[in-house]
Amino acid sequence: MTKEQKISKDRYGEVINTFLLSDPDTVIPMNRKEFYEEQIKVFKKTGKPSRACEIVVLFIFNRVGEVIIQKRSFDKNHNPGLLDKSIGGHIRYGDTEDFSVMVETVQELQIPSFVLKNEVDFKKTLSLLCSYLSTISIVKHSKSKIFNLERIINNETIIIANKVHIYFGIYDGRIRPVDREAKGILYYSLDELEQEVKKFPDTFTNDVMVFLKEFKPEMKKFLKTISRYNN
Repeated sequence: MTKEQKISKDRYGEVINTFLLSDPDTVIPMNRKEFYEEQIKVFKKTGKPSRACEIVVLFIFNRVGEVIIQKRSFDKNHNPGLLDKSIGGHIRYGDTEDFSVMVETVQELQIPSFVLKNEVDFKKTLSLLCSYLSTISIVKHSKSKIFNLERIINNETIIIANKVHIYFGIYDGRIRPVDREAKGILYYSLDELEQEVKKFPDTFTNDVMVFLKEFKPEMKKFLKTISRYNN
């Protein structure tokens, strides 16, 4: 951590990566609380966000192709009590997206992970370590893209822009949700998840609905890859 980062963290709390939507390639460090306070005001005034924060999103599948869905704690400030993707988290200023995924898997679900950047390294690692999937997760980066996502904040629906780094992973061991992070864990096949989202949309985060629609072809491709290691 640089001296500048330490001062920012000590004075203002967690500092995250943000981007003006007019200049999405330039990182602007900003206090997390201040980012949301600003963007809530901007949305209420203009009906749209002006800047994005950078986040990681991970969908974890088990050997039989079920995706892990966590129920968010009711103590969460955003989307309390809703069913959500496996793991999500902000990228702190100075951290990379891959590092953030490794940290979040441990912090949210107590799963150590290997994060790979490309298909070749992912397949090679999975081939070598497939017998250890009860104790580790093997994760691959898929895509990065800016999304405008609905958040329930203080019982209001607010649209927040996120620069999202999407990851898919495989893990076949025990899940131990961390207190105040995840309230519980559910397992769905992709078809089951799609049906549940259509029947009970108010029980899921907007993230799940948007990412399922956007990345279902990539998820199916990922499931086909990991199906070779079911035995």
